[in-house]
Amino acid sequence: MVSDLERIYAPVHGDLQRLGELLRHELATDDPFIGELVSHVLATRGKLVRPALALLSAAAAGGSDEQRLWLAGTVELIHIASLIHDDVIDAADLRRGESTVNVLWGNQIAVLLGDYLFATAFDLISRIRHPEVSPTIAQAAVRMSQAEILATKHSGEPDADERTYFAIIDGKTAALFSAAARAGALIAGAPAPVVNALTEFGRQWGLSFQITDDALDLTSTADTLGKPVGSDIDTGKVTLPAIAALRQASEPDRLRLQALLRAGAGDGALNELRALVDRWGGVRYALDVARSLATGARTALEILPASPARGSLQDLAEFVVVRAR
Repeated sequence: MVSDLERIYAPVHGDLQRLGELLRHELATDDPFIGELVSHVLATRGKLVRPALALLSAAAAGGSDEQRLWLAGTVELIHIASLIHDDVIDAADLRRGESTVNVLWGNQIAVLLGDYLFATAFDLISRIRHPEVSPTIAQAAVRMSQAEILATKHSGEPDADERTYFAIIDGKTAALFSAAARAGALIAGAPAPVVNALTEFGRQWGLSFQITDDALDLTSTADTLGKPVGSDIDTGKVTLPAIAALRQASEPDRLRLQALLRAGAGDGALNELRALVDRWGGVRYALDVARSLATGARTALEILPASPARGSLQDLAEFVVVRAR
């Protein structure tokens, strides 16, 4: 999987290498404790999908100057900050295979570190001269916060319908992907049709990405996910595979599935929950939806001229669902 991403990222490989240097420089401090916190969150690099998407979009839209790195740094810092805050909300103890900030230093430090990363992100984005870029990123951050509130409100509700689920993932996940792609096109000076196409690509790809992640939470392993499997269930999140299974299940199975979702996946219940969701086609349905969205994302790219960066974006759309096989 990593080798697939390395191939996809090839057109922006150099920029992604420079991104690490940029983040270390922007977060540098004379205070050793803050430095330790920063080193911890930067040491375990994720897939870098959001900065890669911003950089590939800029390249596919015609290229840009050094502002593209400020954009890439911004979206990565927003993402890391949101993960730190998520871990506090979920009382998570593992992220990317390492202990979370809240486990190592407590909730107060974790919240403040997230705030520090958010503040640094908006310092970076303020340097970009295009008048639409900062509002694009700021609006995505607003939508992420709204969606997090909505997700918390509806946690532990196993009767949640698809409309609520899509409202949450559209804001919580897809908004930042869409903003990253849109902002990349803007700083490249792309015409409106190209900007709109990349905006739509980011949104549909982001939805597909999240739905696939939700399916993997029930079908993958902890080593692959970098967090315990079934963690969505344990934190009260009702995801698309469960929603689809609840809709199709017989009355006895529906009641049992609701009980399991309310109780969480502990004490060996995860295997029973997986079996029920599988019996009623929940994961299959979710992955079908994810594939349809990924196809829509690829279609949105057809307006762009052929280039290595556009090819990588097309491959990224394929990768999002292939990783679930």
